[in-house]
Amino acid sequence: MSEVSDHVQQAIMAVQQHWLERELAGDTVAVLGLCVDDVVWLPPNEPAMRGKSAVAEWVAALPENRIRRIEITNVHIDSNGRLAYKVADFTTWLDTPGQASNEPIMGSHLWVLREVSPEQWRVARGVVNCRTEKGSLTKAAGAL
Repeated sequence: MSEVSDHVQQAIMAVQQHWLERELAGDTVAVLGLCVDDVVWLPPNEPAMRGKSAVAEWVAALPENRIRRIEITNVHIDSNGRLAYKVADFTTWLDTPGQASNEPIMGSHLWVLREVSPEQWRVARGVVNCRTEKGSLTKAAGAL
């Protein structure tokens, strides 16, 4: 991998910011708009999901939880041509129907991004590792 230009870094951080805003708004359709059509999600303890429709079906089947807050730390981005990756740690707080939880779900994620047009990046692969006992993606799809 090579040194990341400021333009690539800014474009990928913009994808992350848009992702977080859409997740907090509960807009799964808009989140998937930040992915390529042949996206692959690899959540913990689940089979790989290939393609936007498979990911949308999986997310729709998750328990009703609202993401109250997400913090992203330790972001590292690297790139080589039209591919880049982003590794980051996350902490997510959820509200389940009828109650808010103060116990966060913590973990790390890896995104492989593809440049789909000049300075337009989309998530092509998403891998999640959760470090908390209750931190499965059946509780927090937002970790990706």
